[in-house]
Amino acid sequence: MAFWDGLLGRKKSAGGIDRFFAQLIDWSKTSSGVNVTVESSLSLAAVWACVRVKQEDIAKLPCHLYQRKPDGSKARATSHPLYELILSRPNSLQTAFDFKAFMQGQLDLRGNALAIKEFNGRGQVVNLWPVPWSSVSVKTTAENRDLFYEVTFPSGKRETFPADGVVHLRGVSLDGVVGVSPITYHRETIGLGMAAEKYGAAFFGNNAKPGGMLKLKEVVGQERAAQLREDWEHRFQGPENSHKLVILDGEMDWQQIGMDNADAQFVETRKLSNQDIYRIFRMPPHKVGDLERATFSNIEQQALEYVTDCLLSDMVRWEQTLKRDLLTDPERASGYFFEFMPDALMRGDIKSRYEAYAIARNWGVLSVNDIRDRENLNRIANGDIYLQPLNMIEAGTTPPTPSPTASGAKALLAVAQELVAREDAT
Repeated sequence: MAFWDGLLGRKKSAGGIDRFFAQLIDWSKTSSGVNVTVESSLSLAAVWACVRVKQEDIAKLPCHLYQRKPDGSKARATSHPLYELILSRPNSLQTAFDFKAFMQGQLDLRGNALAIKEFNGRGQVVNLWPVPWSSVSVKTTAENRDLFYEVTFPSGKRETFPADGVVHLRGVSLDGVVGVSPITYHRETIGLGMAAEKYGAAFFGNNAKPGGMLKLKEVVGQERAAQLREDWEHRFQGPENSHKLVILDGEMDWQQIGMDNADAQFVETRKLSNQDIYRIFRMPPHKVGDLERATFSNIEQQALEYVTDCLLSDMVRWEQTLKRDLLTDPERASGYFFEFMPDALMRGDIKSRYEAYAIARNWGVLSVNDIRDRENLNRIANGDIYLQPLNMIEAGTTPPTPSPTASGAKALLAVAQELVAREDAT
């Protein structure tokens, strides 16, 4: 390790364990012959789509700061300085959408995401500055209890931050300190997909494969053969020249060549490769435009499973990380916490939503204004009233006796019925 410290010009802290070398090692060369890095993997459409979908879905979900009340209810802590920081303005250059999208992208691609905290004179966090994880080196003490983050800025300046000076999102981890990159650990799978892409480009760039070969009736030299090959490729190779009429002179014969099984399985290979990438990112195929197994009857259920099986773990990771890294011990003890609002991603069609609203309204779960809030409608006067069913009682209790008002109504109805009967008799 000392050799690498000297080579890279890094100073090792006393008693520290440097994890930079572990992050540096990235055997990008795969068995398929393709170099796979985080940057190059994004050229594969399946990887790009998975990362982008997760980025944007996490970014568009609002994240609110709440405080738990003594009775167990919660209220938005709008007066807290961190409320607007997370909800709308994490720093002076980015919106909340930009910030969360960048951090989520780093998390999905590199297994970690880091933002540096900027404090004002009162010790309050006023800005969160995200940095690429590729510029971060993580160090710990010998006891593995204290973390330090060495960040190399574009100017070449290096600065070390303690754990309480940053927000660190980590994904799947093997040591509990840093997350692992899914691109690095699944580079063979991604390399296969990239190799298939390169093969397909060359395949169709050559008119999906030469349909045959030219046989010369006489022996020619290499120079003449090269000239014929160049002329043939110039006139007939490439998609723009496909299916052109070929006229052969007397010294040439054309021999047809069929497509072999390997070429015929090209589409199937790409499909299987894409499915593996979907599994890596836990992405339902329909979310990235693969609708082969999607139907009208199951698409809504698949959308719900996407939230619960794919996004929920990241939302919990965000919530707990923000609570750990941004809130003080007294604030956590006072019941402050962060929470995402995934309702926008779990909305069904309008018929299903309104049927659910009717049930919730009749059973006293939601008020009119609760429903209007969910539908992004303005509140109305007297819309905070909750209904209570009157035709049900607790099990084992005695039914209530009819009220005088109810008894009087029944008596009045009986009198009216008797008067009507008398009139009919006459």
